Formats: sequence, C-alpha cells, structure tokens
Amino acid sequence: MISPDPAARPRASTVTVVSALIAVYILWGSTAPAIKIAVATIPPWWMAALRFSFAGAILWAWTRSRGTAMPSRDEWASASFTGVILLVVGNGVFSWALQYLPSGIGALFFALSPLFMAIFAFAMYRERLSPLAIVGVCLGLVGMVYLYSPSGAQHLPTFATFLGVASSIAWAFGSILQRRARASDVVQMSAMQMLCASVVLVVMAVAGGEHLTLAAFTPHAIGALAYLVIFGSVVGFSAFLWLLNNVPTTLASTYSYVNPIVSLAIGIGILHEAFSWRLGVGAAVIVVGVAVMMMAPRPHATATRRLREAALPETA
Repeated sequence: MISPDPAARPRASTVTVVSALIAVYILWGSTAPAIKIAVATIPPWWMAALRFSFAGAILWAWTRSRGTAMPSRDEWASASFTGVILLVVGNGVFSWALQYLPSGIGALFFALSPLFMAIFAFAMYRERLSPLAIVGVCLGLVGMVYLYSPSGAQHLPTFATFLGVASSIAWAFGSILQRRARASDVVQMSAMQMLCASVVLVVMAVAGGEHLTLAAFTPHAIGALAYLVIFGSVVGFSAFLWLLNNVPTTLASTYSYVNPIVSLAIGIGILHEAFSWRLGVGAAVIVVGVAVMMMAPRPHATATRRLREAALPETA
C-alpha cells in the first residue's frame, strides 16, 4: 500500500488533495458533536462498543477483500494492547466525558494530543523538542488551563474535564507506543484494534451497569452512530491514509488544529452550545499552540514512519 519511494508515485491533482483534506477536516471535525448526539440516549460505553465493532468489521472485511496476509499472534497482542489504550482509555473515556462537556470544548481538549505526544516522545525516546515546539506545547497547555475554571463562564464540571484531558493523554501515549508495533498492514491493524477494543468496551458497559434498550436508539442517535461508523472511522480514516501517502506530513497533520474549529462551529451553530469570549480566547490559544508545535522543524521521516507516528484523531 505504501510505496518505498514517494518520489516514484505520480503527483496527486490539486482537486484530489483538497477534496481529501476537506473530507478529513469536516468528517473528523464533526465526530465530537456526533458523539455528543449519540450519547444523549445511548449509554457511552455501549455506544463506543457498537461504533468500533461495526467499523472494525468493515475494515477487516476490506483487508480480506484486498488479500492482505492474516495477522500474526504478535500483531494481535500489539493490537489488543494499543487498541485498549487508544479506543477504550482514549476514545471511550472521551465519549463518557461528552455527556457532561460541550462537544466543542471536548474537541479542544482532545486536540492537545499532539502536544502530549511530543512530551511522551521526549520522555520515552529522548526526541528533542525544538525551541518553537516548546513554545507550541506551552501555549497549548496555557490555553487549556485558561479555558477551564469551575466558576468561569463555561461552568465546566471538574471530573468530566479531568477525564476529557486524560483521554487526550491516553490517546497520545497509545500513539507513541504504536511506534514499536509491527504491523504488516496499517488498515488491518486499525481493524484489529477496533475489534479488540469493542470487547473491552462491552465489559466496561456491563461492569458500569449500563442498560441498552431499544428506546435508546432514537432517529438522531442511530444517525449519529451510523455517521461515526461510516464517515468518521471508515471514510475519514481512508482519506487520511491517502493524504499521508501523497502529501507532506505537515499538510496531512493540519487536521490537528482545523478539527477543533470545525467542532466548535458545529457545536455552537447546530447544537446551540454556549459561546463566550473566554471560550474564544482559550480555543485560539490552544489551536495556535498545536499549530506552532506541528509546524516546528523535526527530523526527516519516511512515508512508512510518518504513517506509524502520525497522531490519528479519536475516530481512527
């Protein structure tokens, strides 16, 4: 799937690149509002379990249709470990927190993942941060602290806010761990992670006393869940993989600071979530911080390494 020599591939047309970017921006930027709609009636652990079981099954069927070699036992072990961190501790917890947080603010906290990834990369692999990257990390963290205030204009609940940030940290940690994961096919690995995580998510739902009833599947909830499965996890993921193989990493990674803006716009414009100048300032500081960190100089990476090290959003 990935050419060993990026220069040998034909140059992608501008229309195709722009279309793929718009798909990632809009589809992944709208996942937090979609999760917010889904968990309004579907219990969050069950919602995440259904989402990733369906999406994982679709991607697994796709890899089988392409004749991909069956994964090894080591790949299954790696997928189960990273899948739990990314999709249970990361996305599952994020879905739970969105019961109590506005979707736009939740997306802002999750957008901090690239900053936490940089910190983990330094702590675990001694990867140096350039001065510009350090500035970006500090800006993002300052924006998070500024945005949160138990008695501020947003009235964010402490526990849900803590979990929202913790899910971002878990996603960053899981993404860094994937650097050591050996996968014969990245799409198959993603499918395996989803399928393994869905089993754990079912256990979490049962252990947490969540009750899944037909009444929970309102038209809005069904539509949001289907949107997350098809457009968030399958179409958006495919568009992102294509971008990683055909455009510079810095361009493909621009979703990190565009998605929160899309989430805020949808949350405020469609879900009628509250807007304040405090939210606007905090969001701007976070987005600028992520953008500065992502654009900072970094070591050269091959296409394969870029794919493995990319910080996939919560919809991957």
